[in-house]
Amino acid sequence: MRVTPPHPRTSARSRLRPVAVAVALALALPLLLSACTPARPDDPIAAARQLNGATAAIKNGNAQDSCGEFRLGQGEQVPDSALDCLADAAGVTPAELAWSFPTTEGDPIVSFAFVGPTFRGVQVITTTAYDAYGGGGTTWSGVSCDDPRDAQGGGVCDPMAIN
Repeated sequence: MRVTPPHPRTSARSRLRPVAVAVALALALPLLLSACTPARPDDPIAAARQLNGATAAIKNGNAQDSCGEFRLGQGEQVPDSALDCLADAAGVTPAELAWSFPTTEGDPIVSFAFVGPTFRGVQVITTTAYDAYGGGGTTWSGVSCDDPRDAQGGGVCDPMAIN
């Protein structure tokens, strides 16, 4: 068996260069992507109210005086009493509920739920602006659900345009 020596211009260092570049890119990519995401706030609900694209109801709302604001931990749900508060107010009086919950990486996803006398069910508006791996920017989405108790999902909900 004949072994061919490396080309004289090819050294071990130059053969490792593509590997070094790949490793550097793999390490830098998360940092580059996170540059598009706002920093993780101490109070994600208050911070979300200030984001570009937040509706007037979000910017001017006060869930604390209504059905509550909740910073949930991994796997926690909005308390049933808060969802009952929304359901009791639906179709009768304006009410708001706000909550944040962490992604697997701990980035907050923030949602605002609204009920009122002028529309049926609940309108839920969510931002993924602080999700470094899945959202970024100032992304807003919304759904309209027939039953206010479905504000966290799981019921009959339809996509909603955000103005």
